[in-house]
Amino acid sequence: IVYFAELVSDCLKCCADDSEDSMSKVTYSGAILEVCMRKLVFYPEIVGFIEEEKQNFPTLKVEYVFNSPPKLIMLDGADERKETIRIDNWKREHLLQYMREKVKPTSAS
Repeated sequence: IVYFAELVSDCLKCCADDSEDSMSKVTYSGAILEVCMRKLVFYPEIVGFIEEEKQNFPTLKVEYVFNSPPKLIMLDGADERKETIRIDNWKREHLLQYMREKVKPTSAS
């Protein structure tokens, strides 16, 4: 008979801590913030980010696509799309923090 504690211990051997997750260390060379111009009125947090924070991220482009929900499209070094994240309910500070963590700073020229 296998005891519960032994079973749990055996099961947890291959688990990894979230902070050590390989995705948490992934960074991107740039991003596209895609949103519908007509829907922007419903997303004041995103409007605030675009108007007041975008200039801090030279590799961030804003694209207005008809009927598109707000999303971040993360780009690799070849400007290939690697990850798409819906940001409908994100607060401005969360968007700012995510961009700081995930987008590589550009080297000073």
